[in-house]
Amino acid sequence: MKATQCFYNNMAIKQLYLNGFSHHLCGSASRNKASELARRACELGGLSTLAGRFFSNNLLASAPGSRNRDFPLLVTFWAFFSQVLTRNASCRAAVAGVQAWRASRNTRMPSDGTSAYCQARSRLPLDCLRAIFTAIGAWISKHDSGDALLNGRIVRVVDGTGVSMPDTAANRKKWPCAGNQKPGCGFPVIQLAGLFCLQSGRLIKFAFGSWKERESVLARQLVGWLGKGEVLLADRGFCGWGFMALLQRKGVDVVFRLQQFRKNRPGRHVWEKPRRTESWGKRLWRELPAQITVRILSFDVHVKGFRSRRITLCTSLLDSKAYPDEALIALYMRRWKIELFFRDIKTTLGLDVVRCQTPAMVEKEIWMQAIAYNTVRALMLEAALSHGVSVERLSFKGTVDMMRTWAGCMHHDKPGINKHLLSELLLAIASEQVPLRPCRAEPRCRKRRPKDYQYLTKPRHAMAPFKLRRKKMTTSALI
Repeated sequence: MKATQCFYNNMAIKQLYLNGFSHHLCGSASRNKASELARRACELGGLSTLAGRFFSNNLLASAPGSRNRDFPLLVTFWAFFSQVLTRNASCRAAVAGVQAWRASRNTRMPSDGTSAYCQARSRLPLDCLRAIFTAIGAWISKHDSGDALLNGRIVRVVDGTGVSMPDTAANRKKWPCAGNQKPGCGFPVIQLAGLFCLQSGRLIKFAFGSWKERESVLARQLVGWLGKGEVLLADRGFCGWGFMALLQRKGVDVVFRLQQFRKNRPGRHVWEKPRRTESWGKRLWRELPAQITVRILSFDVHVKGFRSRRITLCTSLLDSKAYPDEALIALYMRRWKIELFFRDIKTTLGLDVVRCQTPAMVEKEIWMQAIAYNTVRALMLEAALSHGVSVERLSFKGTVDMMRTWAGCMHHDKPGINKHLLSELLLAIASEQVPLRPCRAEPRCRKRRPKDYQYLTKPRHAMAPFKLRRKKMTTSALI
């Protein structure tokens, strides 16, 4: 046996391919595997070169006297970043990227298991992720010199969405399933409210809680990140007396869609302070004014495909000369952009279903998704400023694809080469502009049919196994 093994080893060294066999049986797989390892090695270092420009590297510095681990803070962060930048990327793919990166640097590679990487992710300080998120947002805010959208006023937009997660006991305890779900058949759900900049698409701040918490209640946690003199744009779910009074108390004007149960006619109206609800604290409710003055206006929508034909707006901008009805109507028609912002986060980056198994890691994954989203937005803003194009015409999905592809090239030690590659990348991002299609209407239908599987109506272990019918295979069917 030993002699036979030596014979095959010698034969493999002297002759790569067997006589009479095609080279596709042996050579292609090896070359593809080698190129995949090289790509992963370059991607991990390229992402840090490309995206690490938007915040200080000191935020990822390891503490003095810390252990020499296979996954230090710096490596863990960028492996986690590359994982959330690719939808449905597994922990095994992140570990493979670290292995390839260490192999390219001739250092010791970690093992193939994902346990060490998962433990390293759990050690990521949440304060560090928050600081990086704040630093990237500050970079965007500093370089965003776009024109104000409403008479010199900065406009912010807020809305809510839902996020699902794995059905584990720990997740269910922190975030229960929806009330209409049968035990063992649903998934824990997070209600998330996000505050965005309407001009640049930057995610300013977000708050999340149980599905039982309303979006307007979560939005109160975001009031501190609104500046005096700004304008907040939102849908009818946020048009409550308390929330509007809280914003006016801080000097923030609103343009909301009027709630359906209010029947005010167009014009000025004075809303008296209603009775306090359970969601408001007594002290904060007493500090709110006794009444607020609002302005109501209505308009008809004649765009084909729009569900609403008559829309009524409620605003605290009482000066009709400085803020005419046409300007407020045009501003509200841009509110749909926040739905596209959430689509970029949930569909492109994959936040619609988080994959972590514990509440602590679910929270970190949400923060990492927010960091990745703002990083892409920062790169889009940099491309728009460099080449004089509108940031609204740039494709988020295209920027993510180019970012992942070009990261494999930006790993050189010479800064001049990386600078040249960065300029070419920004040119490529600015060149791929989405068509300008205002008021585009398409049917809200799916063309691809779903699989014809029955729904889970009881816990999986209690479901009876499917009866498989075996088809009789005849000789004629096999020929």
